[in-house]
Amino acid sequence: MVRLSSYHLMLDGAPTKVGAPTPATNVLKYNVAPVMRPEVGAAMDLVVAETQQVLGDLSVEYVRGTLRLTRADRRVLVTGTLQTVVAAECVRCLAPLQLTLTLPIEEQFALSPVVDPVYYIDEGGGLNLLPPLREQILLALPIHLVCRPGCQGLCVDCGQNLNDGPCSCGTENIDPRLAALKSLLR
Repeated sequence: MVRLSSYHLMLDGAPTKVGAPTPATNVLKYNVAPVMRPEVGAAMDLVVAETQQVLGDLSVEYVRGTLRLTRADRRVLVTGTLQTVVAAECVRCLAPLQLTLTLPIEEQFALSPVVDPVYYIDEGGGLNLLPPLREQILLALPIHLVCRPGCQGLCVDCGQNLNDGPCSCGTENIDPRLAALKSLLR
């Protein structure tokens, strides 16, 4: 197995540190060109340490972790674990909250966009981690995310957060069509 270290390379005439973000608008894009050139089995470690990222409709405070890139026949296998904090809101009271997630990453990236148009390493050796990271966050998010187990939610009439105290609207608002059913409860 060939081990690659993080020496400086010359890509497009500019010195680039291996594993460093490439100068592009997408901050989660990394230069992994050294793992594309050697024989099958070549490996490299990639340290991810990013802050304040927007992944489509998701906002994360940071992304940290270490990924292992291993060269396969026509792909690069990326494995590892990333930690992140996602901005979310309670489904009952709509209060904002921060959710800490540990995400396992195991994905194969093609060496050409023709083979796989989503998970590929571009011609310059750029690895875009945004798609697999966004997918793993969406898979890890709870379906029913609440700020605390006893969250009372919002009043259906006035919208007040019932965690802050009772609302001032009447609780006896009964649909006149269902008023006859109330007599059955007596």
